Amino acid sequence: KPAGEMRDSFPLLSFLLRVSPLHALAYSTTPPPAGGIASSFEGWASSAGIVAPKIRIDDADELRNVIVTADVEEGEVLCVVPRTRCLDLASLAVDPTKAGASPCERLAPTRLWASLDWHERLSVWLLAEARRGRASEICGYIDYLPSPASFEDGLLDWTDAELAELRYPPLAAAVREQRDSIRRLLEALRAGGGADAGSVTLEELSWAQQLVLSRAFASDINKGERGATSGAMGSRAPLPPPPPPKSGFQKAWERSELSTVVATRMPKLPSLDDIKGAIGGEPVNDPSFAMALMPMLDSFNHKSGAVNGCSFDPEANAFVLTAGAPLRRGEEAYISYGDKGNDALLQLFGFVEASNPHDSFLAVGLPEHVAAVARDSFRGGGGEAEVTRRVGLIESLGLGPSLASAELTARGAPQGTWHALRLLLGSVEEARYSRDTAEIQPRYSRDTA
Repeated sequence: KPAGEMRDSFPLLSFLLRVSPLHALAYSTTPPPAGGIASSFEGWASSAGIVAPKIRIDDADELRNVIVTADVEEGEVLCVVPRTRCLDLASLAVDPTKAGASPCERLAPTRLWASLDWHERLSVWLLAEARRGRASEICGYIDYLPSPASFEDGLLDWTDAELAELRYPPLAAAVREQRDSIRRLLEALRAGGGADAGSVTLEELSWAQQLVLSRAFASDINKGERGATSGAMGSRAPLPPPPPPKSGFQKAWERSELSTVVATRMPKLPSLDDIKGAIGGEPVNDPSFAMALMPMLDSFNHKSGAVNGCSFDPEANAFVLTAGAPLRRGEEAYISYGDKGNDALLQLFGFVEASNPHDSFLAVGLPEHVAAVARDSFRGGGGEAEVTRRVGLIESLGLGPSLASAELTARGAPQGTWHALRLLLGSVEEARYSRDTAEIQPRYSRDTA
């Protein structure tokens, strides 16, 4: 759509990226089966040993969700996914025959593989499996994944002018950083990749990267942690760091959620030491590489506060999703993708959550706006000079970042931001009280409530 229409059709953003309609099967040479893509995937999942006795995938309205087919009690198993049917970086590390070696030498030889971050490794591995077609052990899963065409209206394909229509620079900056990260990966493949790397296109890599960042799970759990609730979900492994900030806005963005945005959506899974004891191998020293694509588990939609929890069964070598509360037949089953604000949900998954309790907003341009209001307020009593004096006082008290990097949440604004606002906009008496209060406390962080 033209940039001017993007703002007027904002509700349609819920259809982008992960929940967008499927236009084709990814890399499939056959048309969609008569029973539908979801039915075909469920057939493959059953043959692959994935057990999901009381749920089904519903894509009748082109928006996939997981529906409960029979009443489920709290603690009952919803889904069991064998680790052998996952693309799991941790499984490579604990297998002594695979440790350190690339699983896709023709795209990323081991020397290049070792230099890649977790999301880059998973993206290249997924792309390699997709190119194998029916020979891949996860071919049914790949057929089920959204196709490259499904991402054509995603944020990564927006022009700078269209991103500007969002009127929120932190999100636009994060999208550009993600776009640049994919281009750098493509350059690395072309410079040091294997025999098939030269044919990789930006569209293919972008498809794989977006799937990984929107569907990957943490596959390493602390020892003894099982069935974690939503409060433990969403541990994050960061993207490569952005360039050093050059402005107050960039500093605010660097500290925001989007500077480390990824899609780890499940609780940390079983201790790799436990897995090592079950299947052999050495402990993994870098848990940030314990990430995986898990068929069926990534079909569940997000809901803040969802209590269905995931654990690992080392005896079965499988990931297990358990109901954290009773579910009734016909009800949709959810998981939590973590305590993510709407910025991250929109960039990664293509939707925003109404009344999101974890949402936050960087008040970009707040100092300039407030200073302009103050100038009008003090026009008859010093005007510019008074504003300059008060701004200097704010800086001397270490409250400048509290104003320049104010992050608003459901709880309100940080205490330091309120002090800075009172100093700048309040009467002489209010400003004096705020100054005295600020002087008896150390510097304020943006997290101070």
